[in-house]
Amino acid sequence: MRPLFLTAMLMLASPAMGGAWMREPGTGFLAFGPVYEETGRLTGSLYVEYGVRPNLTIGAKFDADMTLQQIGNSTGFVFLRRPIKMDERPFKLAYEVGIGSTFGAGNDLLLLTGLSYGRGISVGSRNGWLAIDGAVEWSAGDTSTIAKLDTTLGLTLSDKFKVMMQVFHSQTDEASATTLAPSVIWQPRPEKASYQLGIEAESGTLALKFGVWRSF
Repeated sequence: MRPLFLTAMLMLASPAMGGAWMREPGTGFLAFGPVYEETGRLTGSLYVEYGVRPNLTIGAKFDADMTLQQIGNSTGFVFLRRPIKMDERPFKLAYEVGIGSTFGAGNDLLLLTGLSYGRGISVGSRNGWLAIDGAVEWSAGDTSTIAKLDTTLGLTLSDKFKVMMQVFHSQTDEASATTLAPSVIWQPRPEKASYQLGIEAESGTLALKFGVWRSF
């Protein structure tokens, strides 16, 4: 089942942060924020990307476990994204490759491969988007892998508000996990920061998520 799962992800593979959409040359995007679980666990994430050329976006992402007020069980990547030419199709495809490391108790070299699908949608008079991002993180140290499949469905309600429903699925050699994450995005002023507030539910455990998004 595991090889079939990896193959399906790479065949499918948001625009919350990148996905199949390329960043315009000379522009960037930054997102950061904490997730606090009812168990007391606190994690944080940082994501940044920048458009170098119409067909090249570069970026970095960092995830940290901050429960003990120190960086532990953390991972960081730098990556590049390139589009896959689809002529006049109504959807977009792009691939990512990256290199990173684990931090904390030990450092391990990581490799990243990903494939993303994205398209615009409409619900009545409102516009939105659908994004499916598949990725595999390869550990060079112990040859283990983490396979991820993230699905995002977003809808613009007004100039200031958007809503998103996200489903995150991950699978390792030992276990798999699925997280449901509805959220609301509020942008009080045009061209300024947006604020995300949502919840995450995984195996009966709830978490509160807060994020800040900023284009530059």
